[in-house]
Amino acid sequence: MTTYEHDSTRVTNPRATVTAEQLDSYLRTAEYDEAALVNTLLLACELHGIQHAARECILSEAILRRHLNGKRPLYLDTLLGVMRALGLQFRVEVI
Repeated sequence: MTTYEHDSTRVTNPRATVTAEQLDSYLRTAEYDEAALVNTLLLACELHGIQHAARECILSEAILRRHLNGKRPLYLDTLLGVMRALGLQFRVEVI
């Protein structure tokens, strides 16, 4: 059982669980790279359906792709919309 499955038994989307684990483990590495993280989100959106993520962010698919591939600035509301579309929640924990 993964951390996210353990934290919340209501997780019914196995893709979201896998994506959450990947993003979480990536953020915990010392070699954290913002561009690589955003590219991981772009890949997850493409695998899960970028149309849904674009609708959640109230953007066209083309504009969302530009945000996630670094050609346009990525705003927090867009990041949160993408995460919501992927079935993820952004949270802060004490370390």
